[in-house]
Amino acid sequence: MANTVIISGLEITIDNPNQILNMGGPWIGDISIGDDFISKDCVVDNFVYKEDMSLLFFVKYHIISKRYWYFSINFFNIDTKVNYEFTNEFDMVHIGSFISKDELEIFHAFHDKNEHRRRVFKLDEEDFHLVA
Repeated sequence: MANTVIISGLEITIDNPNQILNMGGPWIGDISIGDDFISKDCVVDNFVYKEDMSLLFFVKYHIISKRYWYFSINFFNIDTKVNYEFTNEFDMVHIGSFISKDELEIFHAFHDKNEHRRRVFKLDEEDFHLVA
């Protein structure tokens, strides 16, 4: 069953939603925009659209084994239809809003409620790679 969310006018479709970690969340699903498939296993309630650059930022869940998993911050260029992933691995992460042109507020949690878990993620200082 597909769900749709609208972020800054951008309609994102979420397929195959399911809960992970059995703690009331987070929920992940496969996301697409129109006919463009973006990624599997994305946190379904955590998107940031940087409209001036046509970039959709999201959190992806990576399961390696039953005991090893992590989350990454990814972004999709809507104009070129290319997906990128930052190399950082997080036990948990929630992306907030942009606080400057190249600074993204993030939280080391699954929500943005704890200010002491807040950090500034400087995009220009982080490594990322193309996702094939």
